[in-house]
Amino acid sequence: MIDTIIFDFDGTLANTNQMIINSFRHIYNCFLEEECSEEYIMSTFGEPLELTLKRDFKQFEYEDVIDAYRNYQRDRFNDEVTLYDTVAETLQYLKGKNIKLGIATSRMKHSTVSALENFNIAGYFDVVISADDVTKHKPDKEPLMKVINELKSTADRTLYVGDSKFDMECAINASTTPVLVGWQSNSKELAEKYHIAHVLDKMWDITKLI
Repeated sequence: MIDTIIFDFDGTLANTNQMIINSFRHIYNCFLEEECSEEYIMSTFGEPLELTLKRDFKQFEYEDVIDAYRNYQRDRFNDEVTLYDTVAETLQYLKGKNIKLGIATSRMKHSTVSALENFNIAGYFDVVISADDVTKHKPDKEPLMKVINELKSTADRTLYVGDSKFDMECAINASTTPVLVGWQSNSKELAEKYHIAHVLDKMWDITKLI
């Protein structure tokens, strides 16, 4: 019986795609003076931002790059980022059914908590594990297992909902049931590659799995 649902954040609960793409293009132009393809940027979705930036901008000071990235987003987040369709009502419904809810994200803790509070959904989640809470990142199982353990749940009773290959591999590595959101451009490809049985057309569809 499923009694625990854990969510990724970016691309799963909130539509941050275009803002992230624009942020990457901004810092590529500023530091490398070159264009960065949308396909490449989207391939990094789910990977901790620090790992991506230190790899792609290794000749620069990390703090300078991350500051430029964050400064670009600071005044744009509230205007450009929205929750996906039916997310808020789904969380309210699940909470009312006493489902344990958590988040395992590669986003940093401060920005995750800030975003959850901005959308008025922070109160639905009992545990939030972010990139700065773990030593091994998705696709390693550590982030997901940390949420499960803190919720005092078990993997066999847990769904992990995500949008990227990192999420699906993390769910499989942790022996949870992977659930893929179906609103990303590569959702069909990921579902086939990882043999995902549960693909959501909208977040409310997850209520049928409990």
